[in-house]
Amino acid sequence: MSDKGRRAFLKQSTIALSGLAVGACREPGAEPGTGLGEAGPGSPLDPSLLRAVARVALPAELGEERTERAVTGFESWVEAFEPVAELPHGYGEQEIRYGPPDPAPRWRAQLEALELEARKRFGSDYSDLDSARGRGLLERQLGGSGSAPETLPGQPARADHVAVGLLAWFYGSSEATDLCYGRRIGPLTCRPLAAAPDEPTPLGDGT
Repeated sequence: MSDKGRRAFLKQSTIALSGLAVGACREPGAEPGTGLGEAGPGSPLDPSLLRAVARVALPAELGEERTERAVTGFESWVEAFEPVAELPHGYGEQEIRYGPPDPAPRWRAQLEALELEARKRFGSDYSDLDSARGRGLLERQLGGSGSAPETLPGQPARADHVAVGLLAWFYGSSEATDLCYGRRIGPLTCRPLAAAPDEPTPLGDGT
């Protein structure tokens, strides 16, 4: 990614956070732990509606391939999420802490609400709306629910809205860090010890 591309990515990231909101080897955001559209086998969220939200919520700088990769990763994380799981605790801590409940039911309802409003307002599926109308409906839903935070939650499952959860998952990912800095940092991946002293290599423009 060029310097111009990185600046655009960071600018798009800021817009996504303000306008819409709108270690260890692990997956980003991981915690132990009737629809108008039919979700795929094992998928708790409607795939087409989720991708329509991603197109207006995630930075346009990502492009189609990276956006699809982000959505696929988010779907896998949602499917594998363990509700109210026991959380890791420090040595000597006596209190056992538990994670949040499954966010999928409320997120699914939000996607269905977007679809219903799109059909009532425009006589069209949400996934068929242009970006301006799609963004408008999403911003209205976020503002109306009072769920738009000034900062993203550290754990995606604690996001009140599915768009915020998707943003939190993506910005916590290794790929988002690499894109921001333009280098293969891989903060959430296992790098060999021999590579620890080496400076991360730059990303290619096509990465």
